[in-house]
Amino acid sequence: MSKNKIKEISGVVLGHSDGYGFLRPDIGKEDFYLSPTEMLKVMHGDKVVVKIYPGREKQRTDAVIVEVVKRAQRDLVGRLVFENGLHLVVPEEKRINHDIVVSKDNLQTAKIGQIVVVSLIDQPTKVTPPIGKIIEVVGDNDRPGIENEIALRKFKIPHHFPDEILSMTEADMSKFCATKSDKKRIDLTEIDFFTVDGSDAKDYDDAIYVEKHKKGGWRILVAIADVSSYVHSGDPIDQEAFSRGTSVYFPRSVVPMLPEFLSNNLCSLIPDMDRMVLVCDMVVSVDGDILAYQFYEATIRSRARFTYEDFWEIIKDDDINKFENFGNKSLIAAIFSANNLFKALHSNRKKRGALDFETVETSIQLNDEGKIQRIIPVTRTNAHKIIEECMIAANICAAHFISDNEKECLYRVHEDPEEEKLENLKVYLKLQGISFAVSGPPSPEEYRALLDQIKSRSDSEVLQNLILRSMKQACYSPKNKGHFALALKKYTHFTSPIRRYPDLLVHRVIKEILYKKSFDPHANFKIRDESINTWEVLGEQASLAERRAEEATRDVISLLKCQFMQERIGEQMRGIITNVVPFGLFVTLDNLFVEGLIHVSELGQEFFQYIANSHELRGERTGKRFKLYDRVLIQLMRVDIPSRKIQFALLNQRDRRAVKSVTLKRKKRAPKSS
Repeated sequence: MSKNKIKEISGVVLGHSDGYGFLRPDIGKEDFYLSPTEMLKVMHGDKVVVKIYPGREKQRTDAVIVEVVKRAQRDLVGRLVFENGLHLVVPEEKRINHDIVVSKDNLQTAKIGQIVVVSLIDQPTKVTPPIGKIIEVVGDNDRPGIENEIALRKFKIPHHFPDEILSMTEADMSKFCATKSDKKRIDLTEIDFFTVDGSDAKDYDDAIYVEKHKKGGWRILVAIADVSSYVHSGDPIDQEAFSRGTSVYFPRSVVPMLPEFLSNNLCSLIPDMDRMVLVCDMVVSVDGDILAYQFYEATIRSRARFTYEDFWEIIKDDDINKFENFGNKSLIAAIFSANNLFKALHSNRKKRGALDFETVETSIQLNDEGKIQRIIPVTRTNAHKIIEECMIAANICAAHFISDNEKECLYRVHEDPEEEKLENLKVYLKLQGISFAVSGPPSPEEYRALLDQIKSRSDSEVLQNLILRSMKQACYSPKNKGHFALALKKYTHFTSPIRRYPDLLVHRVIKEILYKKSFDPHANFKIRDESINTWEVLGEQASLAERRAEEATRDVISLLKCQFMQERIGEQMRGIITNVVPFGLFVTLDNLFVEGLIHVSELGQEFFQYIANSHELRGERTGKRFKLYDRVLIQLMRVDIPSRKIQFALLNQRDRRAVKSVTLKRKKRAPKSS
């Protein structure tokens, strides 16, 4: 390539734990390789300008950094170590391969081995490391709950409310409390609303009431906590809620979007307390079609708070006669009406082609020390599905109400599957003898038929995961592009304003329509200059906050699982191959529900070729194949907590006796260490 053909492009640096990186360009889909030498100059997330050259390897294009436009990293969380006469902070973010040098004067009170936050004084260059000063001592590495503290700082999640918010009291906010004299607010305190949530929930933002409609079908009232009456656009609490975007749920703890005096008290639909709500009042036919709806502000008083387990115990036999002696007959009638309504809504959902994935979800149970005690599968019953269908119905109405009134909002968008991923899925399904002959973009109905087709297969869970991977990630956007998985043309989020900022925005738009008041997020929020669509910015921010929360939760769970497995090094286990990649096999262990890697080097003394279409590794000499859903016998070899990696070795029949002896020896030593 001649000099005049060498291109300069801008983009974002994506670091890799092995020291190299990539440039993700601002324009275009192709990523460009950054060598370990080039990565010495930058960190993950930096904005740079590069020159593009032909790579040393085929099908690879190398990038050389010519300018760092913007540094992404300012404060980093990591572990303080002392090596070669230097104090270093080793970042928790493994995509950053720089250790930060800290002088004695900048150590504060930090001790070797502790988790700290370091602020960068000097960024790295090709010949000098980054230099920083410690600004926070998070705590000892083995302190219970330290994994949550690490994740909050690693993913830069706001977790301390500003003083001006903390100084507010419930009394300050109670001035907005509902009164029955409020003319615009309908008094529904005599209606038997109830809530259904997880056993550990503290914020109850939705309540329902269902009754038979006099003309057939049902009337359903979905009452949602009226957060917008307490949190006004642009005020300090609103600004903080926007920066957080969503509540973050860790095992046994929550980082709330709103201060707890709002989320767990004033806004929460606590039983026997008057609470302000925004109601979606719907009429649903016997076929599950929404015939009519209206929105209005109201005051309710929830009659009962059920856990999903409690609720399931009531409805599982579908026998209302068991409760003929129950004191509140109206409440029982509402519960069983909700169960009958669900059957109609679920049937309608299936008819329109909405997708139902029945993958195994797990729940982590921690001991008093904050370590995993056990991991158990969670069974989703109709108790979960009843509430889910009621919320979906209300969300559908909210989307149509706003759209029909020609107002902007954030839609919950789930676009059609990408063509490339779809083609890969079709090839694999064909190899498994499964017909999925769709021409052009697939419809939800075709995906639904595929899920029905594989339902009875032994490998249905693996196939469902592949189908999920072929689909795009849902996001928030002011551009309505429909919701593929739900088979809906219009959809938004309305039902969780305590924990999701987009829902709060939707509430404000609904009230704008109801009371013909102007709600301009740009004027109230002042996010960017007027040339930029504020709703676009809000959608991008909300989607980023959602992904950030998911990554943080996943990181915490991965760390806890690594700690859990560290006590089992040397043990023999069985599992199933759940993912195949060029560098090895990911195996999920039976009963433990923990995933680890068998590196390709552990598979045998030959070269293994990765066959993408069939999701397998195939030995070139022996033809030996390792593919999805194969059952394997493994030995747990290594656990790397800093990188969140669990490594297995593949075993065969001959290895079993040796592994058993290793396990027994380890168990004999265990009481001594305890």
